Formats: sequence, C-alpha cells, structure tokens
Amino acid sequence: MRVETKQDILDDVCARLGLSRIQVSSGSTEPREFFLRIVSLLGLPAPKKTDKPGLARCIVESAGNLWLPEFESRGSTITLSGLRAVRQAVYLFIHD
Repeated sequence: MRVETKQDILDDVCARLGLSRIQVSSGSTEPREFFLRIVSLLGLPAPKKTDKPGLARCIVESAGNLWLPEFESRGSTITLSGLRAVRQAVYLFIHD
C-alpha cells in the first residue's frame, strides 16, 4: 500500500478547488502560496499571522476545527497531519 505524501494532499486540494498544481519543494516543504490561494479563494478573513502555520491555522479554525501543535514543526513547516487537517477543512467549505 502506498503512503500518502504531502504532494498527494496538495494535488487533491488544488484539484478540488480548481487551482493550478503547486509543487512541494525540496525537503517536502509546502509553499506559502498554497495556503494564500486557499484563504483567498474561500474568502476567509486575513489571519493575524501570515506565515505558513498562521495561514494553515486560519483555514482549519475557520472550518470550526482545532489546530493542534503537532500540525506544525520547526522552521514554519506544516506536517503531513497538518496538511490533512487543511484538506479536511477545505472539504467542509466546499461540501463535496
């Protein structure tokens, strides 16, 4: 069985929202642009913190879900479980 990757999640979210594909960079780092596009497309209020964790947290909490400490790691990186939380929030917003 194949393990889901960060790229799989980005691809899924982009496809569901009709966004062009965003590539995970070296070291499995997700681009800040990914979160900015989601916030903009969903019309979410601008978060106080516009670093990646702040943007991801805004998406997750705007859907009524909790942002957990394990969703981010050092270096302003979102973990795989954090990206899954973002995807779940997007699903809630688009009712797909």
